[in-house]
Amino acid sequence: MQKRSFGWTGRATIALLLYLAQASIAHADSASCIEKATSYVAELDQLLAKERNWITPFEDLNNRYFPLLDCDTDALLEVVWRSRFIRPITYNPRAKEYLILFSSDVVRVGFSYRALEKKSNRPFDGWVNK
Repeated sequence: MQKRSFGWTGRATIALLLYLAQASIAHADSASCIEKATSYVAELDQLLAKERNWITPFEDLNNRYFPLLDCDTDALLEVVWRSRFIRPITYNPRAKEYLILFSSDVVRVGFSYRALEKKSNRPFDGWVNK
């Protein structure tokens, strides 16, 4: 069997192709994460608008959609800001983590997103204490 040797330009071309393939995969992952987040926010808004007696639908929703992985942070923030139930988003610069809260007058739902890890933490839901 004859051994092939790639010159400098051949190795550079292969490295470029691998880089472009990885970038394409990362972009696809971010796009699917944003689609997932968009669906989550739409369903959450519907629940927050009508559900007043049961917390289980919120738990089921969170179980279906989380964790959120590989989202572009700016795009994720744009999606959540579209919710009519969004509350001020808190940012921890040391951890590079966003705390995202949604609330009706009865139920509070939220999650945190770690920008460096590109990963959400476990979401939470509960009754609003008046």
